[in-house]
Amino acid sequence: MRAKWGWRTPGASREAVPLTCSSFRLLVTGAVGLLIWVIWLTGMLGDSQRVTMLALSAVSILGLGLVIELRHRCRVEKILGESEHRYRFLSDHSFDMIVRFDPRTQQRTYVSPACRRLYGYEPEEAMALSAEEIIHPDDLPAVRQALASLKDDPDHPPILYRGRRKDGTYIWVEASLTHFTDSQSGATEIVSVVRNVSERIRYEAALSQAKDEADSANRSKSEFLATMSHELRTPLNAIIGFADMMQTEVMGPIGNEKYRSYTADIYVSGVYLLQLINDILDLTKAEAGMLELHEEVVDLKDVIEAVARLSSGSIKNGQLTVKIDLPLGLPLLRADERKTRQILFNLIGNAVKFTPAGGHIEVASRFDPQSGISITVADTGIGIAAADLPRILEPFVRLDSSVGRQHDGTGLGLPTTKALIELHGGVLKLKSTPGVGTEATVIFPPGRALGGDNPAAARPAA
Repeated sequence: MRAKWGWRTPGASREAVPLTCSSFRLLVTGAVGLLIWVIWLTGMLGDSQRVTMLALSAVSILGLGLVIELRHRCRVEKILGESEHRYRFLSDHSFDMIVRFDPRTQQRTYVSPACRRLYGYEPEEAMALSAEEIIHPDDLPAVRQALASLKDDPDHPPILYRGRRKDGTYIWVEASLTHFTDSQSGATEIVSVVRNVSERIRYEAALSQAKDEADSANRSKSEFLATMSHELRTPLNAIIGFADMMQTEVMGPIGNEKYRSYTADIYVSGVYLLQLINDILDLTKAEAGMLELHEEVVDLKDVIEAVARLSSGSIKNGQLTVKIDLPLGLPLLRADERKTRQILFNLIGNAVKFTPAGGHIEVASRFDPQSGISITVADTGIGIAAADLPRILEPFVRLDSSVGRQHDGTGLGLPTTKALIELHGGVLKLKSTPGVGTEATVIFPPGRALGGDNPAAARPAA
């Protein structure tokens, strides 16, 4: 059985539950069947007795059917009443305001008591207000557009707008709209569930402002450090250059042996400081999007051997052995040579720093037409736990280990290496086992390989 029902304003009478066609058909069929049975039963009576019996039977049958139907109607009305009471209770005690209105006339048919908390109006007052009196003028077109598209897009997302309270202030609200058509009357209505989201909007605005300020401060820092490149590198290059001249006694012998030791210290410290500054500047330039490549043709064999030679002092002091494994026919590389050298300095420097005396370091390079040119620096050092591998790629992070604290460093080597290889379109991969060693691999993409399997770009003659 179907029944028509809905929310009503206080004082409205309960809507009737109409008899349906199926109920009438059942009632008439049952009455006719019983009537035929009674006629057959009274076939031996006289005419007057038969008429009287038929009349009484018909009245009894119809009365019984009416009683059954009325009982059914009472049960339905009780169920509807309980359901309406339950939904009315939920509506009256919800913190969200619930509104029903005609989308064509904007006339409200129901406003829940939450209107008092949200807008400061009594529900009866809100019923008489127009949309223009509630919705901020700048937000009204967007609300109207959402209402117009609701019929074709029932899953329309909640709309956000500013609503005017009774005291004249505006609050941010979010309305979830549902479009439906009454099955009995055919009338179209919209149910709107409105909630106050002013606090959320304030939090989001504050978060966005804080993020913008942090981004601005970070850009300012990065731009400042990036512009300091010339000012920092120029005096350091002079210090390193003059220290090198004094070490090699270009202008004549140095009389005191201690001066030779001092100049060596000046040179080593200057090179270390320059490398540190290069790491900081390159990392900050990468963060600011200012890092650029100055590409040229690079012979990896020459670069790897040169870096190993320049690192020989620290390798010797660490009592380590080094093996360089380079295949014949290794292609030339299209890359920034200074940044490629810096990548190798960082990887070999880390291997030297964290490999105990008596350890071994191997530098190898391979070419694969599918993956590209790889350079791997493997050591037999202290190793890194798998859980710590992502952390060491973050700037200024140093792992808290007794061995790690015995070495100098800022934690910029690997983050800078990652930034430099990614600038070339490549990747940095790390494999490590504590107590066994670490394997760091940088891979340049195949498009940067010149020569090798490509006869048109063969290595030029020496």
